[in-house]
Amino acid sequence: MNGSHGTGIDPELAELLAALIDESITDEQFAQLDRRLKEDPQARRLYLDYLQIHGELSSLAVQMIVEDGWAGSPPTGTRNVSDGNQGAGTFPGDAPAARRLEAPATSVAARGWRKARRWLIAGAAALALCVVAAFVLLHVAPPQPKPPEFFATLTHATDCVWDGPTRPKPGDRLAAGGLSLREGMAEITLASGVNLLVEAPATMELVDAASSVLNAGRIVARVPPTVVGFAVDTPRARIVDLGTEFGVHVEPARETIVQVFDGVVVVELKNPDAPGKRSHRLVAGETVRIGASGAVELQKVTFSPERFLRTFSTPSVHEGDELIPFKPSQISSLDVVPPPGRMAIDGDLSDWNQSGMFEARCAEPFAESYYVYGSMMYDKQYLYVAARVGGPMPMRNVIDPNTDPWSAWMGGSVQFRLSTDRGFGWPVEATKPSYRQGEASAQDTSGRIVHLTLWYFQPREQPCLEIRYGMNLDRGVVNPAGWQGAFRKAPDGKSYIVECAIPWTLLGAGSDPPRAGDELGLCWTVNWGDASGKRWKGQLVEIKNPPYAARGKALTFMHAETWGKAIYR
Repeated sequence: MNGSHGTGIDPELAELLAALIDESITDEQFAQLDRRLKEDPQARRLYLDYLQIHGELSSLAVQMIVEDGWAGSPPTGTRNVSDGNQGAGTFPGDAPAARRLEAPATSVAARGWRKARRWLIAGAAALALCVVAAFVLLHVAPPQPKPPEFFATLTHATDCVWDGPTRPKPGDRLAAGGLSLREGMAEITLASGVNLLVEAPATMELVDAASSVLNAGRIVARVPPTVVGFAVDTPRARIVDLGTEFGVHVEPARETIVQVFDGVVVVELKNPDAPGKRSHRLVAGETVRIGASGAVELQKVTFSPERFLRTFSTPSVHEGDELIPFKPSQISSLDVVPPPGRMAIDGDLSDWNQSGMFEARCAEPFAESYYVYGSMMYDKQYLYVAARVGGPMPMRNVIDPNTDPWSAWMGGSVQFRLSTDRGFGWPVEATKPSYRQGEASAQDTSGRIVHLTLWYFQPREQPCLEIRYGMNLDRGVVNPAGWQGAFRKAPDGKSYIVECAIPWTLLGAGSDPPRAGDELGLCWTVNWGDASGKRWKGQLVEIKNPPYAARGKALTFMHAETWGKAIYR
């Protein structure tokens, strides 16, 4: 019974059952089958199914014989001689009925049963094969799709919002395929031991335990010495490690930045550069930018430790999350008042008109340590901003404004977002274009919607300002000419004061600044960093539109309608 091999049915059991059915079973085989049936419940179940199939096929064979007339049944109009009634039902002009019926009846019956016997004997083996075939078909499981091969695990995630069909949660295993991280941070550990830290927004593809593809965004790869050769492909290059830690950033214009923190990597260009060279070796402390133009250009740029996030941040970055320090917004508007006179930007607020100042503190038990007093003033030339910010580790931000100003908010900062166009009214109907249907509106991309980040760059003791324009945040300036800023740490080291003056020309309103009576969009965010000065630790968001303040997690940098009011007095 070789046909049972490879089917999932025990070939030994199938052979014993077949021998039993065709009556060729030996005493030794019978004893073996008996033992199997006593010891194995699964064998008993299969034995019963086997006999049932055999019985049904046997009945079908007999039915075929009967329907074909093999049994020798007398034709209509005759009578069997066993009746004892001779002469009845005779054929006209023939011999007496008894003699006529006796011979034909006996002949037909004999021929029919002989024919049946020949068919049954000849078909016994075929019937047994049919039993085996039917038995196998009923008990062999249908072919199952090949399960995915998992070679990675999502080990950590902070506020991850995934696009596309794959939306893993911490602890989920991952197979080959694409991943699109819209928000948050994710840590992926490959079976090879390679650790990937992914910073949103990012689009990538897991290929196998030895390679990945980064189409957009940033990752940091930590590769153990035992896994030399791990590779990251980008649209412009393939980065192959030689036992190292390195970061890769694919910018929106498809430019690629590679920075080596430890060890050595080889950057293999997809197309040769101007000198015709494809392979470039980088060591720790080196950074290169690969241009996105048709002619590949590889340039060495300044190494910046703050360019990539290299440690996983556990707190949530969502506004109003339960992770603290945080505070649900309770203030819906701020009075922006005229200054009392000529202002000196020196970190001393004794010359301020503080009539419009607001106070906000984080939820307990952080209220005493994490707080902000905020105030704004204006005249025809400047918008003035001042804040006293409480926190246990003030003015430690080490994120360089020359290399990574977009990430500076995470190391400790004060941010505010505002509209300077009275024509937009309130609430401001503007949304980050990539997260809405249809074309971006003029308001979405307006240069009179601005996002400002103030921070103190501790390594150079430098006040810093970054301004971004529009809800798409794709245009901006860093430390522009004309602005003034000052930071001062409190003597006890548990708070600091920031004061600045920003020309309306930098806020899109040089020819038409806000005036008394205007009610324009405004929102404040205070961010706290950790002791390293580059990891976000918590935040406080204030001056919000009340319906959105109640929801807690509405993202102010994406939806201007969440902003509260700036009331110019």
